[in-house]
Amino acid sequence: MLELNAVIFDMDGLMIDTEPVGKMLVKTSHERFGYEITEDMFYHLIGTNEKTSKAYYHSVFGEDYPYQKIKDYREQLRNEYFRTHPIEIKKGLYDLLEYLKEHEIPAVVATSTERKRASRLIHMSGIEHLISNAIYGDMVERGKPEPDIFLKAAELIGQDPKECLVLEDSAPGLLAGKA
Repeated sequence: MLELNAVIFDMDGLMIDTEPVGKMLVKTSHERFGYEITEDMFYHLIGTNEKTSKAYYHSVFGEDYPYQKIKDYREQLRNEYFRTHPIEIKKGLYDLLEYLKEHEIPAVVATSTERKRASRLIHMSGIEHLISNAIYGDMVERGKPEPDIFLKAAELIGQDPKECLVLEDSAPGLLAGKA
């Protein structure tokens, strides 16, 4: 029988409802610089890390695509947004995290989001005391759908990856969790 020794959580869209805001910010920041983002493009990037998304944008828009300028502008918009809007936590998250903590089952965040932004969202959401640790997209070479982030999360807490439950909401994340 499979033993559950840890739960590894994706963050964006699963724990924290950041995807509608993210979608709006991606669209707005690209429009500012004269680029159009389609639904297919946005969904292609869900769950990927910065390295993967940067390569994707360059493959679509060419090598002259101003990745850093658009990213910086999007981050400015994100900071302004979260100064006036609360973090939306997914229903049942606190209950699940409290249950895991009470039963001494580690809860680890494994997000493709870079450390600076993700740790801020974790702090703002008030779940820091309920998670055991976190792995961020800029801490692994290969992003989802490669399994690196989940393998590193299991290693960080000293668990066999086969005895960890991965909770995901994106296609790349599901592939990474299965691998």
